[in-house]
Amino acid sequence: MRPPDPVNALTQIKALTTALASNASDDVKSYDLVWLIHLVGDAHQPLHATSRFTADDPGNNGGNAETVTPMNAATESLHAFWDGLLGDRLTPDQSVSMAASLPQPDPVRASRGDPETWFDESEAAAEAFAYAPPIGDGDGPYNLTDGYQQKAIEIARAQAAVAGARLAIRSGAD
Repeated sequence: MRPPDPVNALTQIKALTTALASNASDDVKSYDLVWLIHLVGDAHQPLHATSRFTADDPGNNGGNAETVTPMNAATESLHAFWDGLLGDRLTPDQSVSMAASLPQPDPVRASRGDPETWFDESEAAAEAFAYAPPIGDGDGPYNLTDGYQQKAIEIARAQAAVAGARLAIRSGAD
């Protein structure tokens, strides 16, 4: 297994959090906050936390090598499928509505403030579910079942709710 790059989402979440707590200008902090929001979201998308290695594939970059065909949709990478579960092409009003419909975050998970834990949880979700059948050992395409898609949406919604709660704590907005 190859080690993570020395500058990665985990190191940057820590650096951006430190910067937001500093005496930096509001211009700098507004830039840092946007990136912190993005990276905290990434930390909670299971395929941002792992890469699968097989005899035929020396690392798929978080589901980008596998292709899937969702029900009634075009074939795309497994990573793109997971990225789009909550709507990656929503208008601002639709995004606000979707966010308001998220479940309440699990309070125990939300209180875990260490970003390393967030990536560990996401890696576990990828191993337990994102790469589970109908996803196989090759590159696909794999036909996604209704059950897989519904469980993926459930996981994505729960992850987004926890990410939002953790972000509020991490950014000092609580």
